[in-house]
Amino acid sequence: MSHKGSGYRRKHFIEKIDRRAQEELEIAEKPFRAVLYHDEGYIDDFYNLSVADAGNAYELLARAAQEDPEKAEKLDEVLAAAGFKIAEHDGRFLHKQELLTIRMDFHGTIDRLKDGLRNRELSSYYRNLMSRPLEVAPKADEYDFKTSPTWKLFSRFESFRKIENNLRVYLLKRRIDPEILKLMTPRDFSDLVVQAFQKDDKEQKVTFQKGITVRNEFVRDLARHNGDKMAAMLLRQGWDARYVKSMINMMTRFGKCNSSKLVITEIRFTPKVLADLKKAEKECLEKIKSKKFSTLKSSEQKDLKKLYQEIVKANAYGFKVGDLIPQVLTDAAIDAGKGYILVARNKRGEALKGEDFPSFTVHHKHAASDAGILKSVAYANYKENLCLVRDDIHNTFIHRRDKIKKRGDMTSYARRLEFIDRGVSFMIGFRPYERLQYDFYNGERLKRQLMDDMHIVDYNECMKELAMNQAAYDKAHNKEVFNADQEMRLYMSRRKLAKKRHMYLKKVQER
Repeated sequence: MSHKGSGYRRKHFIEKIDRRAQEELEIAEKPFRAVLYHDEGYIDDFYNLSVADAGNAYELLARAAQEDPEKAEKLDEVLAAAGFKIAEHDGRFLHKQELLTIRMDFHGTIDRLKDGLRNRELSSYYRNLMSRPLEVAPKADEYDFKTSPTWKLFSRFESFRKIENNLRVYLLKRRIDPEILKLMTPRDFSDLVVQAFQKDDKEQKVTFQKGITVRNEFVRDLARHNGDKMAAMLLRQGWDARYVKSMINMMTRFGKCNSSKLVITEIRFTPKVLADLKKAEKECLEKIKSKKFSTLKSSEQKDLKKLYQEIVKANAYGFKVGDLIPQVLTDAAIDAGKGYILVARNKRGEALKGEDFPSFTVHHKHAASDAGILKSVAYANYKENLCLVRDDIHNTFIHRRDKIKKRGDMTSYARRLEFIDRGVSFMIGFRPYERLQYDFYNGERLKRQLMDDMHIVDYNECMKELAMNQAAYDKAHNKEVFNADQEMRLYMSRRKLAKKRHMYLKKVQER
């Protein structure tokens, strides 16, 4: 019996070894399988994955968890190790127009409405009044934006409050009837902003925010306070120091974080850079003395002169190979659109391309589409609700298994990943040291928040007020008003009358 027992154990031991060997072969082929297959060490397995494979592991675990409680527990552990939890929601709906307004405030831009959609998207009140200027220009104070139900929705955001006078001036110059403000829909106001701020009528995406946008301001301020820490985190991942320095500099100066627009510059002088600076000094001087120089914008003239001055200083100083490039020279080259004279190169002499390195995106920790449960929808774009995340992590992991519910014109997240630590403001990986916590306000209440709280309104109430204004306008201008309730009552009464008549005639015929 002992012999048989030993054979039984040996058989199953061998089978177990064979199974493990097969699994390891499969893992070697596709590393993300390790997180699913291994019962121990799967957190380290997860940490060692690429971002793409981490997303695949998340997907597999989430599917397996639907059938296996043990896999559900493993999923929670893996997500927690990455700093996330699965959040399930129900009924946090927000109208699509409110979501659009949050997005416009965030990006500082509005997309131009295509010509073919204008009749369908814009109200007849707006189209008619905009196309019929008054003979006598109204007074500026007649444009009272407080009377507009729709503008109350926009004025919840500081960025829109700042442009109110720009819109007033635009309407005044075109002698538009002030009555239009009471009648405009949210889509009408979006179009008005486009018309008031467009540089030309071919511009597809119109910038309206004065100064830096809400999104870029967050990136800029984050980098200004934490640039050294952010750079250290990126260097620890092994990224080229020249990319890291250039990216942090772009964030700090402009609040931009798209690597496809990044010019990666050298940190130290190379023979190529020193030679190019000699050529650039001559080229800049020739351009400054040329007739075309006077046709440039004043800002472009200023930037070119600044670059020329810095190049002259550098060439006169006599820098040598290996010396640090002055930051003021780098910034001047970038501002003048001539960063290529300092561009970083690989060992083959090829310029480093920004798109070959990580980009970043700004993630809403509390979803914009769920801003309806906040005291003010403006809170959705506050800095403490934003996080700068590596673009590939944002796309292939954080939002990989989102579930969105729709109810008419309203949307809401039913399921999404949320940070366990709400203080995370920067994320470049899944390990704890690849996340950075930062409190922008240190617990202080913002003046902006106090002002935003003064402009809180309810979307549905504003739309009811708008409908009443439009009905009153129609009545005052002898325009027939469609009354659905009245029409239905008339329709039903006629049906009842027709039915009675039919029954009467039927009885007469039967006699």
